[in-house]
Amino acid sequence: MHDINELIDNVRRNEEIARKFFEIERCILSIGRCDQFVSTLTKEVQKQFNVPYVWVNLINEAPLSHLIESLEKMPDLRDRVLFTRRRSMIDIIKSSNKTVLVNTNLGRCWEIIPTVYRDIISSVAISPLTIDGELVGLFCQADSDSTRYDAMTKDTFLLDQLAIKISICLSNVTAREKLEYLATRDPLTGLLNRRQLELMLEREFARSKSQERDLTVVFIDCDAFKSINDTLGHNCGDEVLEYIAKRLLKYVHKQGLAFRFAGDEFVFVMPGKSYEQSIMVAESIQEYLQSNPLRYKSNLVPITISYGGASVMSDRPSNYKHLLKVADERLYDYKNNRKRLVPTKVFKFLNRLR
Repeated sequence: MHDINELIDNVRRNEEIARKFFEIERCILSIGRCDQFVSTLTKEVQKQFNVPYVWVNLINEAPLSHLIESLEKMPDLRDRVLFTRRRSMIDIIKSSNKTVLVNTNLGRCWEIIPTVYRDIISSVAISPLTIDGELVGLFCQADSDSTRYDAMTKDTFLLDQLAIKISICLSNVTAREKLEYLATRDPLTGLLNRRQLELMLEREFARSKSQERDLTVVFIDCDAFKSINDTLGHNCGDEVLEYIAKRLLKYVHKQGLAFRFAGDEFVFVMPGKSYEQSIMVAESIQEYLQSNPLRYKSNLVPITISYGGASVMSDRPSNYKHLLKVADERLYDYKNNRKRLVPTKVFKFLNRLR
């Protein structure tokens, strides 16, 4: 009788565990955005199984590299998602497609563990996540109790099954976000494209008017870009554009948005910032580029830019297109006034190569 009761208790426990796993699957199957997917998944596992620390570790390269910018911006996900080299993940799980349980020598797992957890956790379950058979991440659960994830006493079958379901959902979500990313981004620089600029400006212009706050647009273009292309080739021209885009992102990242407008023209938009504040950002980018030429093959290619801006408060444009037009006109005024001065360094360099 005792054995039968014990068997019944085990069946009930397994049914409860299965119900909890089903609830997690139900919550994540219909999610279309990666940030919502990571947030829901980690919170549901914490709630259903009382796991103190849960996070997703993703590779910082293709096919997931397009997720880095959006996920790292989310403050709620700071300790729930981590981007790591694939090689570091392989070093831990080896070639296994099964969950790995670790409760000794956790130092070897440091690279895949968020910094804030390293001195807290004593055991961790690490489940590989795959897309098309390739390792793309790890689903990690941890506890301060060293016995919770003990490979000598615990079975990983259900965790392995959960990892398979997570991998399927992750594949669907990332494919959807990849399509959205490609539709909204310039393929060379990764900046938002012109269509996104117009959508964002139309929205922010209306908000600026209703809230009586400033909105500034700044155009930037690369001096002597055609000459760089003609002399050093289009590969070098592409690297110049990528170099400017990266610097633009660095300076604008927390204050506004950056876009590739067309050719060698870029735009950044700063809601809530004045004309003077935004021009200071353009000046900082200009100073950096002048002091840090692009290393291309055996050459140090000097890069200079021109810029022009306009703002809602200082220029009183009738609509967002008018705001863009004023900024564009100021760019060309600025460029024409500097024709004999700024590009001289670039042209001297190119002439030496001809």
